[in-house]
Amino acid sequence: MNLNKLEAFILVVEKKSFSEAAAALKSSQPTTSLKIKSLEEELGLELLERGTSGIQPTAAGQLVYHAAKELTQRWRRLEDDLHGFQDTLTGTLTIGASTIPGTYLVPGWIKTFRSLYPKVDVTIEIGDSKKILDKLLDHQIDIGIIGLEQDSNKLKFRPIASDSLVLITPNGHPMVHSDDSDFSQIKQYDFVLREKGSGTRKVMEDYLSIHECSLSDLHSVVSIGSTEAVIAAVEAGLGISFISKLAALPAAKAGRIQIVEKFDPFLRNFYFTSLTDTENRPIIKEFTELLLKG
Repeated sequence: MNLNKLEAFILVVEKKSFSEAAAALKSSQPTTSLKIKSLEEELGLELLERGTSGIQPTAAGQLVYHAAKELTQRWRRLEDDLHGFQDTLTGTLTIGASTIPGTYLVPGWIKTFRSLYPKVDVTIEIGDSKKILDKLLDHQIDIGIIGLEQDSNKLKFRPIASDSLVLITPNGHPMVHSDDSDFSQIKQYDFVLREKGSGTRKVMEDYLSIHECSLSDLHSVVSIGSTEAVIAAVEAGLGISFISKLAALPAAKAGRIQIVEKFDPFLRNFYFTSLTDTENRPIIKEFTELLLKG
């Protein structure tokens, strides 16, 4: 058994497609299929089956998948630790980030990090805060930059940046021209929300509670999986929404939506999140120190 077969298997399971896995591996589909077939022959079990929603692991495949993830992650950590004995830092760093920091903050941090350590390969995975935490705990990513904090003895959370929640509306919306500062007026209008599990949605719930309001008081017309999609929905006149100021400012400047500033902004933090048992890996340690110094 070799790591190449395991990595191919992991990608096929996660992408539910041989062709997409092959593309990620920069290989051909037949080559990827042969690796999976060789792995099945070596283990004497079928690991994959085709279903209506794509390729799925069998019961044995699920066991192999989780073991393969652990093995490849351990090997990567060993490689990185050994690279720490060299003068130049090399290896890979996989960053999981929720939508706002992943779009507006992380790219700049990576640019600075890569200017110091050009031989480190960096990958960004974008998802909602809950999914990023799940991936971090499952060792699918190395660190997380998210908008949620939770109690866990396996994770360390450190505030790394701040943002605020602002109300956005379509151009020419009645709230833009009204002098009424009563917060409860938002209940009159259709609302576009982020999906469950989103850090922005959780912060919005906290903001509403301060004003003795809840999501159930709002006339929600749709829940959407990304901030850009929320902006597009508001721009199209589907409703109003609370979103990150980092995301709202460029959209307002471009004339796509308007920001209603009659309510006090609600501040939020983004957190640098790492596993307690991997925070001293050279690559993670250097990236952590760079961000915390900044």
